Amino acid sequence: MLETTIDISLIVRFGLKCLGIFALIFLAAVFTPKMAEAFDKWKAKHFPKSAGKKSGTRETYHVRSIYELPPEPEQPKKKAVVRKKADKNHKS
Repeated sequence: MLETTIDISLIVRFGLKCLGIFALIFLAAVFTPKMAEAFDKWKAKHFPKSAGKKSGTRETYHVRSIYELPPEPEQPKKKAVVRKKADKNHKS
């Protein structure tokens, strides 16, 4: 019979590589919003908006971390529903 053995060093190297990849993903998730905020400040400082242009009607965006909850959506006001009374004499 063939016996296969896996060295402990192979398992440790594989585990460390996986942890390294997860650490890179975590750092990207944490620092991306901070980098975007810093870039927005730099952009506002170096490229001021011209006074003749109107700002768009769209709301300004906000970069959030993946760990922040999204904002509550605004609920439109419900319109009153008027129901007609059913005619008791009329049968369908």
